Amino acid sequence: MKEDCKKDFERISEYLDGELDDDICRKIEEHLSHCPPCRECVGSLRKTIRLCKEGAIEEIPSDARERLRSKLRECFSQNRI
Repeated sequence: MKEDCKKDFERISEYLDGELDDDICRKIEEHLSHCPPCRECVGSLRKTIRLCKEGAIEEIPSDARERLRSKLRECFSQNRI
C-alpha cells in the first residue's frame, strides 16, 4: 500500500460513517477516483456495512438471557471483570 493510501485509510471509518468535514471527504474521494485498489476496498467495506445493517437480529431466548445475566452478575460481584 502506498503512503498516500495509508494516510487516507487511517480515516476511512470516519469517512464511511459521514463524520469528516467536506474538505477531507473531497480529498479522500479524489484519491479513490485515481486509485482502483483503494476504491475496490472501500466498495467492499460499504457492502459489508450494508449487509451487517440488513442482517436479521435474532432474539435471545428468555431463559438464555436470564442465565447470561445471572453469570454476569456473579462475575461482577466477584470482581472477575
